[in-house]
Amino acid sequence: MPTSLKKNYLYNFLFQMFSLLIPLATTPHVLRALEADGVGTYSYVQSIATYFSLVAALGISYYGTREAARIRDSKRKLSLLFYELSILRIFTTVLCLVVYFALVGISADNAKVYVGMSFIILAVMFDFNWFFHAMENFKILAGRNFLIKIITVILIFAFVRDEDDLLIYVLIQAGSVLVANAALAPALKKYLTRVSFRSIRPFRHLKGTVVYFIPTIATSVYTVLDKTLLGFITRDMTENGYYEEARKIVNILLTVVTSLSTVVGVRISYLFAHKKDEDIKNHIGNTFRFLFAISFPLTLGLIACADNFVIWFFGEEYKQVTSLIMLLSPIVVIIGISNVIDNLYLTPGGQRSRSNKAIVSGAVCNVILNLLLIPHFGAYGTVISSIAAETVISAMYAYFLREYIGIRGIAKMAVKYMLFSAIMFIPVFLVGKIIDTGVLTSLVQVCVGVIVYVIALLVTKDPMIGLVKNKIGDK
Repeated sequence: MPTSLKKNYLYNFLFQMFSLLIPLATTPHVLRALEADGVGTYSYVQSIATYFSLVAALGISYYGTREAARIRDSKRKLSLLFYELSILRIFTTVLCLVVYFALVGISADNAKVYVGMSFIILAVMFDFNWFFHAMENFKILAGRNFLIKIITVILIFAFVRDEDDLLIYVLIQAGSVLVANAALAPALKKYLTRVSFRSIRPFRHLKGTVVYFIPTIATSVYTVLDKTLLGFITRDMTENGYYEEARKIVNILLTVVTSLSTVVGVRISYLFAHKKDEDIKNHIGNTFRFLFAISFPLTLGLIACADNFVIWFFGEEYKQVTSLIMLLSPIVVIIGISNVIDNLYLTPGGQRSRSNKAIVSGAVCNVILNLLLIPHFGAYGTVISSIAAETVISAMYAYFLREYIGIRGIAKMAVKYMLFSAIMFIPVFLVGKIIDTGVLTSLVQVCVGVIVYVIALLVTKDPMIGLVKNKIGDK
């Protein structure tokens, strides 16, 4: 029997949060050691390597998760799928590594850094996360991730001390991705059985994976290309460093709001296969309530706390990050909406072609706006472009969803939580202005925000309270 959605959400939440929170713990140290220019260089080179890793992955993770979730009751079919997709991934990874090194070989600037970042591409070959997602075994992912990240933090504090240690930092970060992926291999034996070598036909999945690859590449345009364009156009790695840190903070909150839909999406793939529409609609409605109930307070809370937080966490010299965080924070809600619709309706419902149209539209919007705005506004132009692109995608997704489930009630739900969050924002913001800047101020702001928001939910007897009490999403 699959693990309950409640437990899977907890495991996936921990898995995602440790991926972001633990590296974030090293941020003040890394910024002071490598400085904004070094961090910007890391971000720029990483964006280049990410393109190759995306091509190597070829949409296999999304395709594999969906297909494996549908046939997980048959060990033979599941094993055959795993071996075929693994062989396909080995082929694409080797090909991408060859091309990557050919390009790095003619690059004079930061060649060693590019070579060190190649571990990110190699890690794709050993990426078995998709399989454990399909099996709804998020516990092993959380445990593995925790251990690897702890080791990564220790290594960073021990060996990254000044700007000359950029290569060491790259090797530690990229190497940890490779080790984390490979560490899952021993746990595969429990799920797999032997299959006939003659029955293995890896390239029969090529068409299906390409369908998922197209939106992955399009998505990278506004999640990775923004860093590439920012560095290429401005030629200012410091500007890229500011944007990288602002995005890092916002991504932590984004992880919180997207973790549930990732988990529920696996279960819904199974429900779609058995045509249980009412169960699917209930999951979608509950997930939207969860999304709005936490994304709006997190977004407005971040805006209220950003000024004080940036000063004590990053340092006075990184004050520009404050305004970038404030401008970028609405993306938590926007991406949260598209994530729910995609994971709970479009992808499990086999509507990737419609999803692709929205993602490509957002990508085109992002590229055009980046080219127009970055020369004049730098990192601020990148932020505006990202928000515009994500808004286009979420709007198109919502338009598609209206055919399956009424969205008027969902919109009313959003307004309600937005109002609660606005009420919470006022005292949190005032606390930041009244108390002197420091860690204690941020802690007080968080406590005040939580208390005010929870009181609002309790006073209005909000359904979210009942959902939490009844272990939302349990079987």
